[in-house]
Amino acid sequence: MNVAANAGANVAIMAAVMRKRVIEHFEKAGALSAETAIPLPPKHPRSTVNALIKHKVIVPAGEGLFYLDRDADARSLRDQGKAAMAVLGMLVLIGLIVLGMVLVGRG
Repeated sequence: MNVAANAGANVAIMAAVMRKRVIEHFEKAGALSAETAIPLPPKHPRSTVNALIKHKVIVPAGEGLFYLDRDADARSLRDQGKAAMAVLGMLVLIGLIVLGMVLVGRG
């Protein structure tokens, strides 16, 4: 694996770990509705928290309080999986095209 691909994989892994930690923060606190909302976790990357808010996984409940929407979390993970499969499919297609070009060039 080249350096760029390795770095990209490391970034993706770290993002997944940070996402999981934020989700666990809300689950452990039982913040699963507006009535049980809590403040945002102070020690997690703001970019991760902002992305979860943008995708409505972490929902504002007023006065600086937020809660986890488990259904939105499941949808978000499903959408990420679909996007990953689309990228993988494109990479396979590109690989087949390149292979075909190499084989035609040999003939």
